[in-house]
Amino acid sequence: MQNSPKIRVGIFTYGMNDSLTGIGRYAKELTYALRDQYGDLEIILVSPYPESTMAWYGDFETFFVPQLKRLPMVMARGASVLSAVSSRLKLNILHDPCGIAPFGGRWPASTRKVVTVHDAIPLHHPEYQPFLTRWVFRTSLPKAGKTADAICTVSQNARDDLFGLMGYPRDQVFVTYPGVHAPSPSELLQWQADAVQTRSDFQLPPRYFLFVSAINPRKNVKRLLEAFTRVHKTHPDTALALAGPANAEISAWLKKEEISNVRHLGFVDDDRLHRLYAGAAAVVYPSLYEGFGLPALEAMAHGTPVITSNTSSLPEVVATAGWLVDPTDVHAIAQAMAQVLETPDARSIHTKAARRQVEKFSWKETARQTRKVYDYVLAKSS
Repeated sequence: MQNSPKIRVGIFTYGMNDSLTGIGRYAKELTYALRDQYGDLEIILVSPYPESTMAWYGDFETFFVPQLKRLPMVMARGASVLSAVSSRLKLNILHDPCGIAPFGGRWPASTRKVVTVHDAIPLHHPEYQPFLTRWVFRTSLPKAGKTADAICTVSQNARDDLFGLMGYPRDQVFVTYPGVHAPSPSELLQWQADAVQTRSDFQLPPRYFLFVSAINPRKNVKRLLEAFTRVHKTHPDTALALAGPANAEISAWLKKEEISNVRHLGFVDDDRLHRLYAGAAAVVYPSLYEGFGLPALEAMAHGTPVITSNTSSLPEVVATAGWLVDPTDVHAIAQAMAQVLETPDARSIHTKAARRQVEKFSWKETARQTRKVYDYVLAKSS
């Protein structure tokens, strides 16, 4: 009996060069999980970055499209380049996990097109988005309801937003939750032990709160800093660590305010980030809007309490396993931070609930959900 031919899936990796944002990490973890679970899938990375040194590009067959390094070129020529690549590589599926959907024009009849639209942030908060991102949401993404065979997104809340704000057909949008690598008990103990040295490296005290994300206005950092200032008055032995690059506005504001015991760490590599998560009193993530909210899930996976917003997708991710607060209420954020420090029993209850909640999110499950989408589009008639 002859083996069935493999299903060839191209993954477009725009924006994924030598360091990965949340979208890049999603794409990377998804490719490994798909490869590990489904032997009938052949994953090909379609990358604009021949100069990248990431091991990811060495672990998969990779086809380079350096002409698509810049978003304006993706918007202007992406459809023609990617359709030609799909024809040349005989792709059954071209998956854009970047949320651009350059799918206009003529495509090979045998290639199905899938896009992951991670959120509707540019529609909810256009004031926080760069011009090019708003451009994508005004041009190619509204057309994705017709040009894509399926649209993935990362939470039920984001799915509802895409229905309401983009007008996508309900039967064409699928939720493929991101996953997280939950550490083993021995890994977690090691990270907690190593956190002592990591704290020393960053000049942090034994008790500190951690914020993990690119630091921009949508992440609500100014209110977080105001809340921490209140907590610090009654708990002067605490600090707040901000892990992530800041934009110019926030950097200038941090420098001007000179808030005591706040450490801006900048970008932190994964090894040290594990230790920062494991050693924190709590992760505080009061974002105004999220399509998913990976730092909240990562905090729970490290056994660390999480204080986050009661809006958008975050209640969906955290459920009852953390403190959910109004992100516009500085007092509520400060009160939750104080409870973490002052109420060990509550902290323990939330930590146990977090471990159960994390079990719902794995990259294996992300791959399973995505494979269902692939099977759906492949079943469509030509």
